Amino acid sequence: MKRFVRIMVCAAVLALGLCACGGGEQKNNVKGDEAASGYAGASVITLKKDGGIEYRLVEDFGEDYSEDALKSLIDESITAYQKKAAQAQVRLKGCQKNKEDRLAVEMTFGDWNAYAGWNNYFLDYMYASEMGMDTAAIEGSTDGFFAGTISDAYNAGYGLEVTLNAVSEKNAKQTVSKSDLLGMGDTHIVILERGSDDEPVSVECFGEILYVSDGVSVTGKKSAQVDAMDGYGMIVFQ
Repeated sequence: MKRFVRIMVCAAVLALGLCACGGGEQKNNVKGDEAASGYAGASVITLKKDGGIEYRLVEDFGEDYSEDALKSLIDESITAYQKKAAQAQVRLKGCQKNKEDRLAVEMTFGDWNAYAGWNNYFLDYMYASEMGMDTAAIEGSTDGFFAGTISDAYNAGYGLEVTLNAVSEKNAKQTVSKSDLLGMGDTHIVILERGSDDEPVSVECFGEILYVSDGVSVTGKKSAQVDAMDGYGMIVFQ
């Protein structure tokens, strides 16, 4: 279960990070045994143009958690989180287990704040629930994940003291640093905090990817994989 929580937080990333590797050809819905076998060990964050986020995960849990038990835990945590963050739009779309004990989880979030906030909250909620502790005092934060414009990321406190690499030789600059990024203020960026023992997470963007940080592998024009690292994975896209 600890492995699942690290993936759910992805990104940061959270990266949540709410984490099949990310081409745009993949199906959006995860249903039944066929989908579960096709997405085994997969964590995908999809950024929508309207600001919403979809999260998909298929993981092998063995007999540790039943489908109903995990669904109940997630549903309960959503209800508890929304009492603290009334505007947060968080929805569990599906939670299914197949005969091989692979569990497919699919969630949607109204925006990046809801995604990051619930993921961070869920960590403490799950621990408190398992230990029989009071969950009322748990506070959520949005640390570890961001999705929006570069200007908004900077205003949110991300210093952008980084060097990013171009994904194509056609880019005007093959590397960009803080001053370049600030000059691209309206361009979009996703930032995911990762740990050295985290599972890879795929990110599907709504626009074409321009630059990525070290530890990020481009898998398509609009998709990339963020690997384990001690720090932040960054993706800049149109």
